[in-house]
Amino acid sequence: MRGENTLSDNHFQAQFTALKDQISPHFLFNSLSVLSSLVRKDPDLSERFIDHLAKVYRYLLEHRDDDYLTLATELDFARSYAFLLEVRFVRKFRVDFPEAVSADDFTLLPFTLQLLIENAIRHNRMSASEPLIVTVAREENDYLRVSNNRQLRSQPDTLSAGTGTRSLAGVQQRYAMLTGRTVQVEETELAFSVRIPLQKSGR
Repeated sequence: MRGENTLSDNHFQAQFTALKDQISPHFLFNSLSVLSSLVRKDPDLSERFIDHLAKVYRYLLEHRDDDYLTLATELDFARSYAFLLEVRFVRKFRVDFPEAVSADDFTLLPFTLQLLIENAIRHNRMSASEPLIVTVAREENDYLRVSNNRQLRSQPDTLSAGTGTRSLAGVQQRYAMLTGRTVQVEETELAFSVRIPLQKSGR
């Protein structure tokens, strides 16, 4: 039985590592393409873009092997990641974050927010008249809700983001294995929400 648990843990660890690595090829290519156009058109914005791109890859290098991170650290990364996407999909996409969150008292698995943001982009269309809006909000019962307006594509976009549904499934499996708590998915005709269980720091 112990051997089976070890194999299962190794399987999920390998799966989650593969999910994290999905950020690199298309995301880097798209970011550099955006940056190339910004340098000529808007030097000030290009400097901010470079700063946030550096933060994203610093996070990847520093935390790729971590099992847990403080919510504050994950939110800081997600804000930089969202900024890059908002510049790329100008007026078509945005991520709203809570203004004030007691974030140092809680932890979650790294790359959770990135994967859920990617999932929203992959499955939903966006335009200037119908922007895709992702909202990240703390709930009183120690959950973090990540929700978006639902305007489904006819086919998932396999290039704009990462691994889509497999990302969400991977998040659900990792949380079930490491925390014993369930990632809850809620879906209506107008909205899609994922509720992530937060862990108390030091637990």
